[in-house]
Amino acid sequence: MTRAARPLAALLTSAFALTLLLLFFSRRTEDVGRLPELLGSLLASLARERVFDVAGWGASLAGLVVAAVLVLAWFGVGHLVVRSFELSSADEPPALDLAIRTLVGAAVWSIVWFLLGAAQLYRPPIALAAALVAAALGVPAGRSAIPIPTRREPRVPRTVVALIGSVQALALVGALAPPTANDSLLYHLALPKIYIAAGGLVDTSRNIASFYPLGVEMHSVWAMLVGGVVGPRAAETAAGATLFAFAPLLVLVIYGWARELGADARWASLAALSIAAIPTAYDVAAGGYNDLALTAYTALAVRGVGRWWTTLDSAWLRTVAVAVGAALSIKLTTVFLVLVLGLAILVRVLQVSRPAASSAEAAREPGRLVLSGLGALAVGGLLAAPWYARNWVRTGNPVFPFFLSLLGGQAPGWDLERSLLYESMFAYYGRGSTTLDFVLSPVRLALIAQPEKPAYYDGVLGVAFLFVIPLILWAAATRRLHAEIALAVLISCALFVFWLFSSQQLRYLLPATPALAVALAVTGQAAAGALGPRWGRAFWWVVLCVAGVGAPVVLAWFAFVNPVRAVLGGEPRAQYLERRLDYYPYYEVVNRDLPQRARIWLIHMRRDTYYLERRVFADFIFEDWTLREWVLAARDADDLAARARAAGITHILLRHELLLDYARSSIVDDRRPREENLAKLELLTTFLTRRARLIRGDAKYWLLELPPSTPS
Repeated sequence: MTRAARPLAALLTSAFALTLLLLFFSRRTEDVGRLPELLGSLLASLARERVFDVAGWGASLAGLVVAAVLVLAWFGVGHLVVRSFELSSADEPPALDLAIRTLVGAAVWSIVWFLLGAAQLYRPPIALAAALVAAALGVPAGRSAIPIPTRREPRVPRTVVALIGSVQALALVGALAPPTANDSLLYHLALPKIYIAAGGLVDTSRNIASFYPLGVEMHSVWAMLVGGVVGPRAAETAAGATLFAFAPLLVLVIYGWARELGADARWASLAALSIAAIPTAYDVAAGGYNDLALTAYTALAVRGVGRWWTTLDSAWLRTVAVAVGAALSIKLTTVFLVLVLGLAILVRVLQVSRPAASSAEAAREPGRLVLSGLGALAVGGLLAAPWYARNWVRTGNPVFPFFLSLLGGQAPGWDLERSLLYESMFAYYGRGSTTLDFVLSPVRLALIAQPEKPAYYDGVLGVAFLFVIPLILWAAATRRLHAEIALAVLISCALFVFWLFSSQQLRYLLPATPALAVALAVTGQAAAGALGPRWGRAFWWVVLCVAGVGAPVVLAWFAFVNPVRAVLGGEPRAQYLERRLDYYPYYEVVNRDLPQRARIWLIHMRRDTYYLERRVFADFIFEDWTLREWVLAARDADDLAARARAAGITHILLRHELLLDYARSSIVDDRRPREENLAKLELLTTFLTRRARLIRGDAKYWLLELPPSTPS
């Protein structure tokens, strides 16, 4: 780039970045636009209300300690595995090396806790002994594995450290608060709680999420077993903090990967920031979800294949095998990643086999590469196979509850019709289905995505991954795009296309972001070099603003939830939950007043079983499925009541404002005559108001008792 062209290039880049920022913040009226109000409310509550309580703060501190011990245990075992199988090289950046050893250890422990669950050995003494022994291994491992720099390393800018540290700290505080995220209450924490009570892996009635691969949830089991030694609150804080640990590990992976590919500390830190400041990534870390763990393992797998691509050294594929196995143990969608990685391996082999072989050794090279490359993916599949084999034995379908039309399978509370509806339900997320809609998806993702709005991707991404596209194109055009980055970006594009045609829910897209974050650092540094020292420094600040654009959104979301006093003990757990979950007071009544033999029928209650201490009857996802079937089949209200009693139901907790409203009720079917719909709705109303006794109710919810016989 000529000296005269540099100011113009810098000006155009800055204008592009400013335009993206303005458009992004123009859509943030509901969070960043209310930031002064939300922060004022948070600070006022801290000034006005009690902040600290010894018991509450002690439970949070105990959870932190347990999580730290478990992460050290991951590292201790991971260090042994990495050293034994030579999964890392001597020249890896320390941050990446640390993250690899810890993530490998987490993958190993996930398998261990699956096997312990299958053997019905979920016991606090076993969990505590495993944690202490493995953590003891981690202390000397840390001393030997983390090298002491022999020269002064470049410093990460304090501004970036502060931004990353702030976002991670807010996520940690959110993770320590009593859980309220829907999927956590449905299965991420609800299932570990059930498994611990049963002493091992058991079938859970009608909770179809129990058929998912639960590799990350195994760490929740371990954390809750160890934390439960202190108390129930310490158990859930330990689980939250342990799952949060994947967030800083992902940041280390991104930073180290960028450093490995030539970015200096200043630019590599921007790659890490662009991931850490994704508002949806914060939400995942604070809510106890498993998507950041999946993202970290995906990044390791893509990075490993990239290293193999450029070196053809099969040693890099060992990490790929572990990462693929861990990812497959988290989500079935990893199958598509495996297919893309397999295709990349085959393409590279074809490139190697093109030159004429001059010797027998050279002729055998393509076959050896195929065997080692696809063999690594197969080993990864074997590491995750226990989850799918267990499903196969339980249901006849290894990927149950999906693809019943192709593979069959059965379990109580699930069938082919619901399977097809569940798969089609994912289409509710995202906008449009035309070619233009798909082309504009990156722009929409960056600028208009909104949380809790399926049509707007149910999350917020930020603009960094839109800003990087011109940089990648410029680097490719000027031959500055490193082969490994180019491959990683292509894999990310493939994951993005798969996401477009599956469920356009933003957190499912997170595994595609690490490669783009690293590309932002490496191509950004190249662009800054082309701009020269003066304009290059200014360009770094432009990229900083783009990478950190999500930080104000994160702060607004945190202030809205305001979990500080709940974590420090000043706000009682029940009070916090009543503030966050409007139905929680009914759960308190159930746990306090209903007999132990009670069985509660949940209808339109999000199937939140984590906070219930009584037996539950509830449908998965389609929460009124059984009710609709019974209402349609019942002759009258007495017949409906008899069906419920035959299922062992003693009480009903439902959201009646939806169920009894003709315009919104699932009992109403537009394909039936209006008179028939009214009759069925009247039957249901009679059943709820005449055949059951109201225990507690308001304009939204009813808690009902179903007497043993029809009341006179």
